[in-house]
Amino acid sequence: MLLGILLIAVGIRQGKKRISDEENFIPAEAEIIDMQSRIAIVTVNHIPIIAKEYRPVIRFITYHGQEIHAVMPYSLKISDECRELFQMYESHTAVTIRYNPKKPDEIYYHSKKGFRIREVMYKILAAAVLIFLGSFMIWGSMLV
Repeated sequence: MLLGILLIAVGIRQGKKRISDEENFIPAEAEIIDMQSRIAIVTVNHIPIIAKEYRPVIRFITYHGQEIHAVMPYSLKISDECRELFQMYESHTAVTIRYNPKKPDEIYYHSKKGFRIREVMYKILAAAVLIFLGSFMIWGSMLV
């Protein structure tokens, strides 16, 4: 039960920190210089399929004038985000990214707040199960 309470506290603290860190990221215009690909097994609607994934290699200039080469996460070829990035790559259109001023290699494209909130909710759900099991075990030991 205590483990569940601790897990809730850590999940909320970690989620708040990541979301506030994300707000401190600096926007920059990046150029997609290459598209890397791989074949992966992914689940779509709970069905495993073999699919092609792509990730852009980008180049951008930081606020301090440092040129950075970084890779973005893989996305499925059939996704809207992948199509959008391919169009930008082929037309040499600039991509607006946000980067961490302390670690410029740490970047993201679009907001990850929804992902961060889901991450915290999973920890809270796991903690609730642990609290329930702990309470049930304490209640069961009191009956014996």
